[in-house]
Amino acid sequence: MAGDPVLDELAASRPFRSEYRAALGIRPGQKLLLVSSTWSERSLLGASFELISRALAELPQDEFRVIAAVHPNVWYGHGGWQIRSWLAACRRAGLLLPSPAGPTWKAAICAADAFVGDHGSLSLYAAAQGLPGLLAAFDEHTVAPGSPMAWLGERLPRICPTRPLARQLADAVRLPVAADRVSSRPGQALELFRELCYRHLKLPVPQTACPPRPVPVPVSVPELPAEARSPVGQALYVDAVVSGERVTVRRYPADLQGRRTAHLGADPHLLADEAEPVPGRRDSAEVLLARGSAPAELFDRHPACELVVAEGRLHLRGGRVFTAVGADPVLAASALLAGAEGTCTLEAGGTVAQLTLRPA
Repeated sequence: MAGDPVLDELAASRPFRSEYRAALGIRPGQKLLLVSSTWSERSLLGASFELISRALAELPQDEFRVIAAVHPNVWYGHGGWQIRSWLAACRRAGLLLPSPAGPTWKAAICAADAFVGDHGSLSLYAAAQGLPGLLAAFDEHTVAPGSPMAWLGERLPRICPTRPLARQLADAVRLPVAADRVSSRPGQALELFRELCYRHLKLPVPQTACPPRPVPVPVSVPELPAEARSPVGQALYVDAVVSGERVTVRRYPADLQGRRTAHLGADPHLLADEAEPVPGRRDSAEVLLARGSAPAELFDRHPACELVVAEGRLHLRGGRVFTAVGADPVLAASALLAGAEGTCTLEAGGTVAQLTLRPA
């Protein structure tokens, strides 16, 4: 009868998608996955808590960012410290976790490329924005039969625990008519609400316009608070594939890897910081980032190491040294280890660069 003000606000925000993406730190070529959870044991976090860590583990770090929109009842029921503690490893791996206060969740819907949700309203709003979606949980017992949410639950596929997540996202479903299920009065909600309120107050309705306005651009959504940011480089499993003069690099956070490894590629290598706090990773890493030690010392201390990145130069075991021109030396190190030589095209996270590896 009176439309939906949130739907109208999201519709008014569509032209500003690039501004929201920039504010959330999404680089050109990257995709943003929105993971939304309502509250209760049958919500996404209640029934499929591991979904967030799985998304960060399986989706290439340079190609995807993940933002979690968690219902305020979860934050206030458990406390912000507890939520951040539960998701600490995910936040170290790059998870965006905005607080429930403010409109950042709306900006995330406008900025996202796909969503994974449950029976919470964010799933319906995301579908109404035209985003392809999947469901990680859905509580049929609390959803009214015949409602828009029940309609959504009948049409979106469920996450499969064994199938690679990237393939499932490629099969996510768009529901072009979802917005029609939410409101039959698009763009009119604020005026209709105002008219209703003034009529009950027995006051004349103001004649000024009352249009829906775009969502404010988030000021910042830090992955980690300043006191929790580590100077140690993140340990990564890297899949680098050479095909002719093209090298494709995909990187995955080592902290979150579990028993599922198909997404890592056929022959991944481990990249770690010299100061990596997990000793086993330092000892098994094939690429080490030097923090003051000479490359020769690192080769002596770590027999598995084949390449050291030190002061922008790439040192191979055996003495050969290269400089990387046109690309980040850490990315170039993975390309060199995979067998790239001379000039090649380096692709990582939707960004393409011409890399030249020169003997130093």
